[in-house]
Amino acid sequence: MSDFNPLKKYYRQPKLFVSLPSKGLFYPAGALQGDYNNMPVFGMTGMDEILFKTPDALFNGEASSKVIESCCPYIKDARNMPSIDVDAILMSIRMATYGEMMSIGHTCKNCGTDNEFDIDLRPVVDYFSNLKFESNIAIGEITVNVKPLSYKELTDFSVENFKLQRMLFQSGDMTEEQQQEHLNGIYQRLAELQVDLFMLSIASVTTPEGVVEDVELIRDWLRNADRPVYSQIKQHLEKNKETWDIPKQHVKCSECGTEDTVSITMDQANFFG
Repeated sequence: MSDFNPLKKYYRQPKLFVSLPSKGLFYPAGALQGDYNNMPVFGMTGMDEILFKTPDALFNGEASSKVIESCCPYIKDARNMPSIDVDAILMSIRMATYGEMMSIGHTCKNCGTDNEFDIDLRPVVDYFSNLKFESNIAIGEITVNVKPLSYKELTDFSVENFKLQRMLFQSGDMTEEQQQEHLNGIYQRLAELQVDLFMLSIASVTTPEGVVEDVELIRDWLRNADRPVYSQIKQHLEKNKETWDIPKQHVKCSECGTEDTVSITMDQANFFG
């Protein structure tokens, strides 16, 4: 087959150019190639839309990863991209495919009227572009350096958390004693999962003697540190998460005028068509 395709000029073209909220940071070598500040975004292909209709691929993040790589060719390894870029990128892909506006349904808490609101996604993407990830936590003479989770780490955690939450209601024909043992085991695993997530967020600890990056050494330090140290890191991570959540949108009921806020969901089954 000839390398020349007369239909090539009819291939899809970039619909918009965006700046990555991460400023190109936190990508492993080779995962991002190109100018992070002027990244082309293409609309989805028919195959991309099919991926978003595949439940298993949606559940484990595979669909989003493949579509991001298809629509954002500068991103070569979406599974290992920083999670702080994912929401803005998915919104940009949606805009490139369907346009800037997205309809969101909402039931008024005052009068019960079902409303449909058209949300402009452009200000939301701009919001992320103006953020800065706060990496350093000063604790006395040491500095803890934190990083955003990769998309793979985030989806792996979500999948495992979902499975464990579902297991809480699967005691079946167990005796009361067996049920209690079953629940204790799940709660223990959920607690361990939170600790694992906490540890994944710490990149290094800098002391006057040098930089410590060994995960087990950092874990051992946290086990033996005073409670305020753990609490300060936890509060910083929670503040970062809150800052990087998709901002809620203010709406007003068409029937009674009651004002409320709605969330933009990143559930791809609804978000993409």
